Amino acid sequence: MYEDYFGLKRPPFKITPDTSLFYEGGKRGDILAALVYAIHRGEGIIKVVGEVGSGKTMLCRMLQIKLPDTVEIVYIANPSVSSEDILFVIAHELSLPVTRDSSKHEVMHLLQDYLLQRHMENKQVVLFIEEAQGMPLDTLEEIRLLSNLETDQNKLLQIILFGQPELDQNLSQQSIRQLRERITHNFDLEPLTQDEIHTYLNFRMREVGYTGPELINPTVAKKVELHSDGLLRRINIIADKILLSAFAEGTHNLSAKHVTAAVNDSAFNQKAPRKSRALWWLGILLIIALAFALYETRSQWISVKIADIWSSIQASDLTPKHENAVKNVNPITDITPQALETDENKVPVMANTEPEMSPAPVQSETVVEEIQIPASLKQELTALGEQESEALEKQVEEVLVSANVTSEKQESEALEKQVEEVVVPVNVTLNQLTEKTPLESAPAQLAEDEVLQSALDQAASTDALETGNSNDLGLTEDYNQWLNAKLRESRNWLSNANRDNVSIQVLMRSKSAARELVYYLRNEWPLDLSETYLYEVNTDTRSIYRVFYSEFNSLSNGRNQLQRLPESVKKNSPYLHSVYRMQKALL
Repeated sequence: MYEDYFGLKRPPFKITPDTSLFYEGGKRGDILAALVYAIHRGEGIIKVVGEVGSGKTMLCRMLQIKLPDTVEIVYIANPSVSSEDILFVIAHELSLPVTRDSSKHEVMHLLQDYLLQRHMENKQVVLFIEEAQGMPLDTLEEIRLLSNLETDQNKLLQIILFGQPELDQNLSQQSIRQLRERITHNFDLEPLTQDEIHTYLNFRMREVGYTGPELINPTVAKKVELHSDGLLRRINIIADKILLSAFAEGTHNLSAKHVTAAVNDSAFNQKAPRKSRALWWLGILLIIALAFALYETRSQWISVKIADIWSSIQASDLTPKHENAVKNVNPITDITPQALETDENKVPVMANTEPEMSPAPVQSETVVEEIQIPASLKQELTALGEQESEALEKQVEEVLVSANVTSEKQESEALEKQVEEVVVPVNVTLNQLTEKTPLESAPAQLAEDEVLQSALDQAASTDALETGNSNDLGLTEDYNQWLNAKLRESRNWLSNANRDNVSIQVLMRSKSAARELVYYLRNEWPLDLSETYLYEVNTDTRSIYRVFYSEFNSLSNGRNQLQRLPESVKKNSPYLHSVYRMQKALL
């Protein structure tokens, strides 16, 4: 409606995610770059959290554009799926041959085979889940199990959860802590500040063809920020109605009154005054109540203080000589600081005599005793009221400062909060599948294997030494010759193997246990030794030998052989390994 009036090619503030109008301010560009980096690194589970209308869907669409063709995306817009159905939904999105009668176990195998095939083709599969805060906890746990699909170096399936702050509340529950621990990157979409809103509104106007002078000034942007809370969807709704209001008035000068008209016509204008204002009034009421309480207790406090001083006077050597002169004096009601300060620090204390009905001869003058107040005591009494007043003012001032800090907390949070580093390189760990069966097992963690294997190697060496010398092990002088020949034979096989085939890693031993390994392979190995291959792998801290068995032209053939392995071999947790990956790692 107003596009021609302002010289625009298309509406600039539609609430649908138009990727051509993506705004990189407000850390959005940095987060997008970090997401692309994390996916290329194969980091597993990533979480993106933002309030309603903060731009999560736009970021998701931009991420799909930025990723290369080697990344296959599975997009789930409706996460209200049960744990029994989530695997079927993912399989359907990948166009896998799943029928209604397929069991969950069969679907998992189809999905694992598909992901392994994509991995062998050097491709990645990424699962996008929007509105993840609405996903049941059981389904989230099923998602965690999918994250277990991996090789010894990479995750087969990466997962990105987009959700509102309620997602963090769900993940904080104890029952879902395993998933929470597997999240390697966390990104928060913060609201836009006033300056960012100013830049954002003018950026969108320029992108859709506006060529005139700056249409939206900082004053308008400040009022938009006040009513939108910095959320992109609200900003777009208000900005669209601002332009419509200016068009109806026939002006190009946008002002605060156009913002007010736009806000009054918006549904989110029903909210009460800002939270910070409510906190301000709450702080004022708290100050009034505290001041009243201090005022009520002040006189009582002074009386107690004077009573303490009077007790010290009575206990000192200043006690009057005539006991009758002071015995009926009430230190609380009859003594005040003003009375003590009269006539050069002297306080007249009248004796309590009985009134007489008729004149009588006076034997002597009425007894009057003068109590001399020490200078230090006088100063304390004189300053008592001033000290109390100062203490009261100080306490009220502290409460005022505290209330101001509380009332301005939310408004200053966005300016003071520092953005965490969004790229934290994380070493890729090697985790084993939860169901460790020959059909579904994946590589165990290398560090755990090395520790366990080192213990086994030491135990084997100890047993050998206890039973006899090296000849008792059956080792001969051609030990080094046999080992070197086996290493050359294995390398020659791997160089000529079909890269599309798979093999089975059946064993791993520390290089320090090489003699025991050679003895075991030559004397007790239950498999065909001619199809058994040996490789030396050097890490930063030690060297190990990895043993592979045979070569298979399909995953199903390799899995069948995996099932038929002897139990003595299965205890080493053997698993299928891509020949292509072996060639890259070992040659």
